[in-house]
Amino acid sequence: MQAFFENFFDIFKKILRIYKIALYERDKIMKFKTVVITKKKLIIAVVGILFLGGIITAVSLIPPKTANVFNYQNEIYEDILAEGLPNNNEKTFSLKDIAKKILGFDIENPETIISEYSSVFDGTTSQTEQENTSEEIAEENTELGEEQTEQTPDTVQEEVPMPDKSQICTANNLKLNNATTYNVDVNALCAEEFSINTDADGPKVLVVHTHTTECYDGDQMNGETERNTDASMNVVAVGDEICRVLEENGIKTVHDTTYHDYPSYQGSYTRALSTIETQLKSNPTIEIVLDVHRDAFIYSDGSKLAVTCEENGISTAQVMLVVGTNSMGLWHENWQENLKFAAKIQNAAEIMYPGVMRPINLRKERFNEHMTKGSLILEVGSNGNTLAQAKEGGKDVARLRRCLMQNNRCTDKRFVI
Repeated sequence: MQAFFENFFDIFKKILRIYKIALYERDKIMKFKTVVITKKKLIIAVVGILFLGGIITAVSLIPPKTANVFNYQNEIYEDILAEGLPNNNEKTFSLKDIAKKILGFDIENPETIISEYSSVFDGTTSQTEQENTSEEIAEENTELGEEQTEQTPDTVQEEVPMPDKSQICTANNLKLNNATTYNVDVNALCAEEFSINTDADGPKVLVVHTHTTECYDGDQMNGETERNTDASMNVVAVGDEICRVLEENGIKTVHDTTYHDYPSYQGSYTRALSTIETQLKSNPTIEIVLDVHRDAFIYSDGSKLAVTCEENGISTAQVMLVVGTNSMGLWHENWQENLKFAAKIQNAAEIMYPGVMRPINLRKERFNEHMTKGSLILEVGSNGNTLAQAKEGGKDVARLRRCLMQNNRCTDKRFVI
């Protein structure tokens, strides 16, 4: 009992000391919620401590008794008792703990007086502050997500499904600008078979440029009109894209970048024919010759023709297939085969890339297309288009040729469409 009163008076002294500290600090923290420890509250606390202390002392003097209510041989009852009765190892409260519960702060740590009533000193935040912090974190996360979205390139495109042979050969409304006197049904030609030998190893496609210096809007050389000898800024760059896509898909390709229109534009087709003949002799496996050009038209107000479409959100130059004939008396027995090949490309484009193709242009001129039965002129974009748009159009055309050459192979090592 003597130890009890000694502890009590020790606690009482500490409470008085804390009371004086609280009064002193009150004026210094007026901008925070002030701790008010009145005499009434202090008396209630002391009386409460005395009352609880008396109860604890009285209980401690009562001798423990054991009630033998259940048969301990029954394990079920033992489990119930184990869950329902308090654990003897649990920590018991001291008088200091009781005082802390009543007063709301630690009597041995005066700083807890302030922290009990002001969140500034213990690092905690109020509910409003927590809500504000949550909103800021949410905004930061949203902004971070937006930045990540912006930094992630939106260039990954889903692969366009390839049409099968029956779809490629079924055309209903192919458009043809016919500058000849020949009466042709381009839709009927599309339904006819077109085959190319794939037996021998070696390149199958030759890409050339009769008008090699043709460039796009803003890329012309000083003193020149829509011409540039820099291969990275003219139709050669478009040819590079076509060859790259074909090669990536297993179609061996030769890209001849000889300049046929510079320094002299006159005689370009004659010089280009010589190049084609040389390449076919060196690479007899070539059966498709693509002469890549850039179209041109200037309006009366000086503006330039730009032919574009949107392909998966990307501005793309439209492409026109030009098919020559023998209308001017030059030998050309393959022109209908070339037109058939063009019709199938055009129809596949309508399925895979609607809007990327302009109407087929059937011309009286031969345009060196008599060398193989898979020869075509590709007018990729016009002088009002950009090089970037033209490259996109070139890639689409290359994918169309991949479609025709990869999905329609027969057992005799020929592909037939």
